[in-house]
Amino acid sequence: MLGFRMPTCIHIIPGCITRLPEVLRACQISKPLLVLDKGLEATEWPEKVGEMLSEADFTPVVFDQVEPNPRTTTVSRATEVIWEKGLDGVLGLGGGSVLDAAKAAAMMATNEGRPEHYEGRDRFLNPPLPFVAVPTTCGTGSEVTWVSVLTHEPTRAKISIKGEAMFPNRAVVDADLLRTLPAPLVAATGMDALTHALEATTGTQANPASDALAEKAIALILRYLPRAVADVAGDSQAREAVMRASTLAGVAFGNADVAGVHCLSESLGGLYDVPHGATNAVLRAPVMRYHGEHVTARLGSLELLAPDGNREAPPEERAEQFLTRIETMVRELGIPRWKDLGISPSDHRQIAELSVRNGSNGSNPRPMAMHDYLAILDSM
Repeated sequence: MLGFRMPTCIHIIPGCITRLPEVLRACQISKPLLVLDKGLEATEWPEKVGEMLSEADFTPVVFDQVEPNPRTTTVSRATEVIWEKGLDGVLGLGGGSVLDAAKAAAMMATNEGRPEHYEGRDRFLNPPLPFVAVPTTCGTGSEVTWVSVLTHEPTRAKISIKGEAMFPNRAVVDADLLRTLPAPLVAATGMDALTHALEATTGTQANPASDALAEKAIALILRYLPRAVADVAGDSQAREAVMRASTLAGVAFGNADVAGVHCLSESLGGLYDVPHGATNAVLRAPVMRYHGEHVTARLGSLELLAPDGNREAPPEERAEQFLTRIETMVRELGIPRWKDLGISPSDHRQIAELSVRNGSNGSNPRPMAMHDYLAILDSM
């Protein structure tokens, strides 16, 4: 069992994107690979960051080919750019897909082979290139974790590459970057952060430090996510709260792991390429209900974090109230329903098989075998 650790230096205040040049210098990066995706290129941030770095005498090389649910082949292409251009670090600017791909590219730049060769924990020999993470969504948490989740196309399976040396050197968490995020993405990524915190605090690897972070993240999301979805550009208080919650939840699950919701969601992402935040949102309550008495007391205590949490009800009733509360939030925020995701019942067995093989399956509060995942899928 790992003790609590947080090796990433975190800058977390609105406007801290202006510190990026000094952050890169502190990491001894002068020629970074700037990893983006096409969606972010439609915003002001790539140009602003590029100008900021150029004025500070940095020479970034842009790699903008990251797709949702990033592929191992995409990471290999990014790695080749690092080698060809003689780059000395990686800067990820984007959501979870970008940060996971950038994190893996930093590792692959100093290690031979293909990303899938390093599935598992601490399989690589050489330390990665310095990596700075700048999240642009309020859900990833990847800016403070030691894992990169990628899709291996030949098997249509998600793989997790983990390593103590894969924690980003620094994270620049600036809530102002959320101003250009569309409302549906604020909702989906905020729901992802809620799942991170919830699974971190109900799983078998939870510890007092990760619990404290998870509780704070849950309280912030319950209170501020609806406001952020309604007006992320104009409501600075809500914007800062959900961004902070995302990073706190990331630190929590980076130390305590996720569990069955993510096992299913990552399996679905590999097979169907569906949005990770949406699948987490719709699967969260069914999985927690399946865990039953294994999480009742914890869920009951989490209900008290809500602004109007019922302190008089018994734990079992409070637990159900909490799950009903987050289901209501999912509906009100317009998250796609299970039936809208296009998941064929004929694939349930394969999804269940992949979920059992997921590295986080052992962190479930209730042990989960294939028939358990099948029961959840068949009930949806």
